[in-house]
Amino acid sequence: MALLGGGWTAIQRRTRGSVNFTRTWADYKVGFGIPEDYWIGHAAIHQLTKDRPSLYLSIKAKNGYKRYELYNQFSVSDENDNYRLFLAGPVSGTLGDNMINTDRVILGMGFSTLDRDNDNKPGDYNCAVRMEGGWWFNACHRAFLNGPWAPGNWLEPWPPYFWNGLDIAETQIMIKSR
Repeated sequence: MALLGGGWTAIQRRTRGSVNFTRTWADYKVGFGIPEDYWIGHAAIHQLTKDRPSLYLSIKAKNGYKRYELYNQFSVSDENDNYRLFLAGPVSGTLGDNMINTDRVILGMGFSTLDRDNDNKPGDYNCAVRMEGGWWFNACHRAFLNGPWAPGNWLEPWPPYFWNGLDIAETQIMIKSR
């Protein structure tokens, strides 16, 4: 947590893959997991992001190489607004911006889970069901850090560096107030 001057709060962490992230709306709302693999919960994330803190995402490959992306502002709306995602730049890092400047922008998207479809796919196609994890899906994603852990079929966690989850050893999402 001493990264970039310290003061970071982890809202997601995955190091073992022992916790299944294919969950319901209620699970993502209150949070779930163990210290090595968890989601802190949308109710907490909403409260922690009211002042639009910085967002740091990182993926560590099994070969030990770590890539990250840093967003200047991050917030999540309340449950009545489906925990809609807000991000702002400037953006920097080595992972690449797959959340704002992409063909499947997730900026402004509500969160989708197995039992709540808030993506932009037409009809009854639910990205959270198809991708096996909750996330801010558009149609469906270019960034997705809650997919099924290997040997599961975690598709396109963060292209072009991570086309599947088989090479991922760790993911982490942290926030820090300015």
